[in-house]
Formats: sequence, structure tokens, C-alpha cells
Amino acid sequence: MIRTGLIVSSAVITAMIAITLWTAGQLPAESIPVHWGLDGQPDRWADKGEAQIIMWILPGVAAFTTLVLALAPSLEPMQQNLHKSRKAYVTVWLAVMLLLLAISAGVSMLMLRSIQGETSSNEFVRFIIAATGILFIVQGNFLPKTRQNFFLGIRTPWTLSSAYVWERTHRFAGRAFILAGFVCLIGAFTLSGPQLLIMLLVTLGGTFLASITYSYLAWRRADDKNTGHDLLV
Repeated sequence: MIRTGLIVSSAVITAMIAITLWTAGQLPAESIPVHWGLDGQPDRWADKGEAQIIMWILPGVAAFTTLVLALAPSLEPMQQNLHKSRKAYVTVWLAVMLLLLAISAGVSMLMLRSIQGETSSNEFVRFIIAATGILFIVQGNFLPKTRQNFFLGIRTPWTLSSAYVWERTHRFAGRAFILAGFVCLIGAFTLSGPQLLIMLLVTLGGTFLASITYSYLAWRRADDKNTGHDLLV
């Protein structure tokens, strides 16, 4: 499980470093957009040095994420359950790394397009929201297949105290995540400007809130809420 994740992460981080180095060589000395407002237009500019620092943040985030994901299984109290959820764990690991790669490529594209006078970030935002939607669909497909653990899934006091609650919650959350993913995909190509951000926040926030609330409601009906760790999910 860890070996597969590390191979994927190594490939992604190498690609991100290559993109960053290549882009840095193409940038002008100054007037590079590094922040965009809700209208998709740049509202902050920087010189080449600052722009490069910003670009290197993303490979750093990818490396830190890899470290966390690689160490997490060794710290997991329910290691057997996490091992049984290894396909979901590796798939989420892969999806997160690919999303970071997409963001890195998108940021580089935005900076390079500024050389030709194209400064709008609207297409980039649409792309990232669509990619986020795909990530949620992937997660939604694997959530029902996970077993109780402290690192992957909807981890509330109620899901961790009952195998029944964990199973019920993750079946519900799986459907909710898939629905949220399709909403993001549709919204990415039909909305624009502030509407995109509002849609993303409401959809993702609502999905998490609904899943957490459902876990409590399921816990109230659970017979194993005090002795659930020895039951199969």
C-alpha cells in the first residue's frame, strides 16, 4: 500500500518540479499575476522571484502530503481495518496527488498566459472545480468499502464507536459524495464568477455536514455503539 503510494507520489512530484523549472525559465522579469479576484481578473502582481517562490509551494505541499499519507498507517490504532481498506486509501492518495499536479500545471499555465496578455483565471477555476468533482466521485465510490479507522473516511465519535454506524454513514456519504461531485462538474461548466465559489462551498460544506449529522442519527439507533469495534463493517 505504502510502496504504491510512494511510487505515484514520486512521479507526481517529479512532474511538478519539471513543470516549475520549465515555467520559471519562461517568465518575464516582472508584472506576473499571482492572485486573482472573484471576477477572474488578477488583483496582485509580482516579480519573477516572488512568482517562483509561489510556484515552489505546490511541490512542497505534495511532498508534505506524501509524508503524512506514508506515516499515517503506522500510527493507525486499527491497522488491520486500514489494511482492509487499502484500495480506498491508495486510490484517494492517487487522486489527491493528481489534483495537486493539476493545480500546479494550471498555475503555470496562468502565469505563462500572462505573457500574451491573457490574465483571466476563469477557465482555470472551472478546471479545478471539475477536478474536485471527479475527486469526490472517486471518494464516493470507495467510502462504502472502508472499515473503521482514524485516518480515512467520516471519522466522528459516533462512527468510531459503532461498526453499524460506520457502515451506515459511509454508505450514505458515498452517495452524497458522488452527488456532490456531479454537482461540481455541472456547475464548473454552467456557472461563472462568484457563483462558482458559492456553489463549491455550499456543495462541499453541505455534503460534510449531512454526513456528520447522519452519523449521529444512525448512532442513536445502533445496538453496538458501546462494543462496535469487533463487528464487521
